[in-house]
Amino acid sequence: MLSSGTRIGPFDVKSWIKEGSCGQSYQGDGRTGEDKGKVKYLKLFHRDLAETEGFSDYFSQECRAIQQIEGRGIWPMRSNGTMKWKHWMAYDWFDGKKIQLPNDSENDEKREINLRSLSDWIEFLPEQVGPEELKSIMIDLHCGLNQAHGFGVIHGNLKPSNVIICQKEDQSFEAWITEFALSKIASFQPLGADQKEGKEFVSQSLQFQESQKESQLYRPRDTRSGDIAEEKWDLFALGSLVKYVIEKSPRGSDQWVDWREWSDKSLHNAFSTVPQSMESIPGIGSLPAYGIRGGNVADAEGLSDDEIRHKREIEWEQNKKISSARFRRNITGLIGCLCLFIFLFSKIYLFFCPSPWVEYSVAGALDKYQLGFGVWKGKAWGILPSSYDHDGKGGQDVAGEWEREDGLLRLNFRKFKKLNDEDSGKKLWQFIGKGATSEDDYFIWSDYLEYNWQANELELIKRVDQSEVFVPGKRGDDSPHLFPEIRIRRSNGQIKRAELIFKQTDEKRPSWSFYIGVGFLLASLMYHRVLLSVSSPVVVSVKD
Repeated sequence: MLSSGTRIGPFDVKSWIKEGSCGQSYQGDGRTGEDKGKVKYLKLFHRDLAETEGFSDYFSQECRAIQQIEGRGIWPMRSNGTMKWKHWMAYDWFDGKKIQLPNDSENDEKREINLRSLSDWIEFLPEQVGPEELKSIMIDLHCGLNQAHGFGVIHGNLKPSNVIICQKEDQSFEAWITEFALSKIASFQPLGADQKEGKEFVSQSLQFQESQKESQLYRPRDTRSGDIAEEKWDLFALGSLVKYVIEKSPRGSDQWVDWREWSDKSLHNAFSTVPQSMESIPGIGSLPAYGIRGGNVADAEGLSDDEIRHKREIEWEQNKKISSARFRRNITGLIGCLCLFIFLFSKIYLFFCPSPWVEYSVAGALDKYQLGFGVWKGKAWGILPSSYDHDGKGGQDVAGEWEREDGLLRLNFRKFKKLNDEDSGKKLWQFIGKGATSEDDYFIWSDYLEYNWQANELELIKRVDQSEVFVPGKRGDDSPHLFPEIRIRRSNGQIKRAELIFKQTDEKRPSWSFYIGVGFLLASLMYHRVLLSVSSPVVVSVKD
């Protein structure tokens, strides 16, 4: 027995519960991760068994099989592990229903107990479990066993204390089977030992021995402790559970006629599979309503329990490969489609707008432009003209905004005029703050550009400031530059209109988004072929 505070994996022992035929039970508290602060039911196998050579590998193998079963009627194992000699399993804690019972002592104080298992309910409130309530319980148990047997997992120790039930608001019951396959793990024999003659670990405690005796009551008479459990054990146990409820019930025997007949059939091996047993439950109706087919996988395919388990393990590994291949196919396909979408979007965007944040310049001049991303407007960058520079040099960067106007791109810029100008009568700091400046304190101008998407170039149409309109022109063989529009008109043809073209400075590079997209789509196609190859049905040969 472990003392309170002892560590078992990521849990701390809180209190001792009991010692059963398959090991010791504790209440534990989670100390790390998602289980931190949560109460858990811990199952610990006996040390003498855990230290047997080969047990750790066997334990891990069985736990992988148990982890596959989850669904209606199954109280699933949440985690497992090994810590030195401690081989443990963890389950969610089940509170059950709290009731008060009168005390036998003279003070007549009431004591509280929690009804968790079928044995608790039958011991303290047997009148609550009638034929209809038993039907709900047995349906859940059959659904759980059908799921487990389909994965080749046999319980082997099904008894009232291993069936936990909960009474719902409508007074019906919901039931779950817990501690699947623990009897098989506890019956482990080292490699080379005769499995038929092997026996379970034997403890000297009275709780262990009583649990062993109870377990034997719910197993076929021709079995003994240590035998490897078979499917018929669980079917026999179902009949024994019904017989147990009927014998303990205070209700009249006339209410149990159908159930007594069903129990007798189950105890005399009238059912070879879980679906056959379930079909005979009084008032059951159609099995497909519970997600169960008629017949059994093992009978239909001629497979033994071990072959069924082997097949399920192969299918489990296959499903992992399928999930991995499907994820890789989907993610590479998604990235490929996303890259092609970006490529297509960029082509459509460049049909209407120049390349965002790409420099456009004209040969032999300092003038340059960059336009930020946008559909109708956005940020812009240009070069300060010398005429708007306090020092008369120009060439500095200037930020602005662009917008569409009459089919052209209008770039709006502004530059502060005065820098501690003595003629202004104001100091520089007096221009700081909201409302401290006006439009007269700035040079404000707008450049109108036309975008040619075929050549990916910008043509400067005109520049408009607070006083004049400038348009591109040239005199003789000179390079084109901006002239006041009125000056061109008065030049008598000496200055002629010209085109001022700004071409993309950076060399045109290949569209990597296109090639990356095609590459990922090809990878997605390869993963799809892998998915098809690993999706072939699992075939297990039947032993003679």
